[in-house]
Amino acid sequence: MQSKKKLKKRYLIIFSALLLLLIGLYFGPAVLGGYAITEHSAIRYTVPSQDGELVFEKEIEDKKIVIWDTGKVNYVKLIENPSGILKRVTNVNSISGQTLDEKMKVTWSGAEIENEFYDLIFAAEVLDKEIEKVIVSNEQDDKKSTPLSIVKEQSTVFIEMDVKNGFAAHYSKLPHGDVGSFSFRGINSDGKIVSFD
Repeated sequence: MQSKKKLKKRYLIIFSALLLLLIGLYFGPAVLGGYAITEHSAIRYTVPSQDGELVFEKEIEDKKIVIWDTGKVNYVKLIENPSGILKRVTNVNSISGQTLDEKMKVTWSGAEIENEFYDLIFAAEVLDKEIEKVIVSNEQDDKKSTPLSIVKEQSTVFIEMDVKNGFAAHYSKLPHGDVGSFSFRGINSDGKIVSFD
């Protein structure tokens, strides 16, 4: 009888410890260096740590880029799976830079990952339904009137992002010399520039 009580108590302690560990992993990415057991937990419980809705996701290489809509501000987040089990958000930025024509909100963010290379995320929220593609480039002649063929020729970075559910996002690993001064162009179905930043 005594041994049954001890065994029951031991199982209860082990079960409680495992339950607390799982709850900590699910709700505690901010405490655990950003690591989480589920993708939803990694997205939800990292900056800005607000309820929201996943409105865009795209897998690129061994990473995933997502857009989290909190109802007030949309955030682009880069999720990595370095251990194969735990997920971690390594880059976050709000999509809040509105173009002068008010047809898009855009952002980009970079983090140095190794000597002379950066992890970069690009994102756009499309406010004009005519825009079907967003092009990011780093040419020096950044004017709305510059033809896309010239933009592509003069750029070391030329990224075409398809718009899905009103959003577009992309991840790139770029050398230090290609980072900075990016232009965003909203393109319609005819290939014409509708918006520029």
